[in-house]
Amino acid sequence: MELLKKLCSIHSPSADEMPMKEFILSWVKSNMKSWKTKPQIIEDDGLQDAVMLVFGKPRTAVFAHMDSTGFTVRYKNEIIPIGGPYYKNGDKLVGNYLGKQIVTKIKCKKGDEKIFCDYKEILPAGTTLTYKVEFNASEKGIVAPYLDDRLGVWVLMNLAKTLKDGILVFSCNEEHGGGNVEKIARVIYEKYSVKQALICDITWATEGVFLGKGVAVTLRDKYIPRKIFVNKVLNILNDNKIKYQSEVESSGSSDGGYLQKSAYPIDWCFIGVPEEGNHSTQEKVSVSDVIMLQKTYELLMKEL
Repeated sequence: MELLKKLCSIHSPSADEMPMKEFILSWVKSNMKSWKTKPQIIEDDGLQDAVMLVFGKPRTAVFAHMDSTGFTVRYKNEIIPIGGPYYKNGDKLVGNYLGKQIVTKIKCKKGDEKIFCDYKEILPAGTTLTYKVEFNASEKGIVAPYLDDRLGVWVLMNLAKTLKDGILVFSCNEEHGGGNVEKIARVIYEKYSVKQALICDITWATEGVFLGKGVAVTLRDKYIPRKIFVNKVLNILNDNKIKYQSEVESSGSSDGGYLQKSAYPIDWCFIGVPEEGNHSTQEKVSVSDVIMLQKTYELLMKEL
């Protein structure tokens, strides 16, 4: 939980993922000596701020996005959302100003389209702000901002310890329009001939998907993954008695949607955990779902 808490606290809104990239690279280089397989680390300009870890002879890539929602300062401390944060008046925000971390609050009125931060000085235009993290974990649940998708990043970091063959992708810009995954698709397809991907991310708890009932496998959202590949994944889960829920939605997307829009024939399947309070200061997941998610990915990376 200390690692997950640290991940949640790193300032990494869309297009400003460098702090998260640096943390992941430092963690990988400090820990990889004890792993079963030592990966090739790819972090060149062709991936922009994304990171790829390539293990053995990969057949499948797993994606988790490093970025989060947040806010950009405009003029006179007006702030503009990055992605789709679910905010309310008084939410605490943090950012960097004059080389130091600052704390401020959201100031908004019901019915007013504009929102502001209440910092005592006028912040420079372009300053990025994210929620101040209060992390609470118990045996049953975890509550914190940015579990979407720091939890996915955490799963991939744990997966790296025992992975023999596969690619782990820490992607960027998922929350605000994409573009990064389409570039990564070229590398994993052309260089490594990888044609299948899993998306380790967070989804919404709804009237059909619940906390504590197992991982969520998305049969469709805004985009529809190829059924033959999704069925292949479901057959593995069923054969191994993995507890899961089938998700069907008409909206929402993930790195899987960006893969589908790329020029490369890469099949994908979203497998994540349901969450309450999405994109808010109080995102909540079930610990039992998190444990099942880790087990699911360990299994699929061996079987696919």
